[in-house]
Amino acid sequence: MPRSNPALAAQQPNPMFRIGALVYGRDDILHLEFGEPDFPTPAHISAAAIASITSERQGYGPGNGIAELRAAVAARVQRVNGFAPTAEQVVMTEGGTGGLMGSLLTLCAPGDIVLTPDPGWPGYDAMLAVAGVERAYYPLLSERGWLPDLAALEAAITPQTRVLLINSPSNPGGAVYPAETIAALMEIAARHDLWLLSDECYDELVFDARHISPAALDPDGRVLTVGSFSKTYAMTGWRIGWVVAPPAIAPALGLTTAAQINNLPLFVQRAALAALEGPQECVAEMRASYRARRDLATGLLSERGLLEYTPAGAFYLLVPVARAAGYGADEPFDTLAFAEALIAERGIALAPGMAFGSRTARYVRVSLASAPDVLRAGISGLLDFATGWRTHQ
Repeated sequence: MPRSNPALAAQQPNPMFRIGALVYGRDDILHLEFGEPDFPTPAHISAAAIASITSERQGYGPGNGIAELRAAVAARVQRVNGFAPTAEQVVMTEGGTGGLMGSLLTLCAPGDIVLTPDPGWPGYDAMLAVAGVERAYYPLLSERGWLPDLAALEAAITPQTRVLLINSPSNPGGAVYPAETIAALMEIAARHDLWLLSDECYDELVFDARHISPAALDPDGRVLTVGSFSKTYAMTGWRIGWVVAPPAIAPALGLTTAAQINNLPLFVQRAALAALEGPQECVAEMRASYRARRDLATGLLSERGLLEYTPAGAFYLLVPVARAAGYGADEPFDTLAFAEALIAERGIALAPGMAFGSRTARYVRVSLASAPDVLRAGISGLLDFATGWRTHQ
């Protein structure tokens, strides 16, 4: 048989796939596992898509997105992210995932190294394998609310390092990097001549902090900013996002994106345009709801003496489940086995920390994108189950 991509052959399925398979199709599960808004897509966004389908030919279009949508994204970036790109710097992509994948394929050659956070979103693994690049890690520190260890990050840079990937507000920790951290990351990237790929898919879900985009501090065009409609507008299944790229790299990114998807569906782009140009009260309402849910969840942990930090953004919370179960720091703890047993015996689904990296191997991630009654029952049940876990095995 012909040889396939060896990087993919060596890639192990993420534990989140296993959790998803265990709960698929069941209506008896308290869902705290996936980062997907439980709100419906706002009605005016869906109406714009329907109007497009009924009144416009759904044919081929520009590979980098229709001009009016790219202009609207540029205006939104100026309003939310604090810098002013041109529409020519905007490339529309198949969700934030497509933006990240296209950026990596554009910036890297096989053998390059991309520096990524630990813990970090599991999707980065497969992307880097597909791109044929190697992954190196820099630590996020639990004692600092999951902010990066800057000294360790810089120590991990080698001559082969091409890209520094950051994620703020972050998944899984919910950290929002302060201005001084962003400035330090920019200085490190400049000193080592790295591209900085900024995953900002949660940039409008910030509660107690101010979101700082690295591109707002970028004097020499080394930052690519990835955004998405998925979280802000409850449009996960619509699969549309964007990258704002420096002028020197935007044409190449457009080619890479077109090579993957040719063009995005017109009706999806019309829906995205309606999201940006229509009423924004839906965003504020969802953000307020996520904040209230965060406060509910942190309160439940605080009552048990298990609250280690308060996430400032996104909609995730890391729970120190090994400590809740009475395990010492040197005792092994299998978060996947715990998560599977919790589904089987309590009907509660959450994300095992090992899915996000070595530094969360003794945690589980709770998604706050679930109704308050589900959160209360799920977190209480999780903590009660953890209390008896040692004798359960």
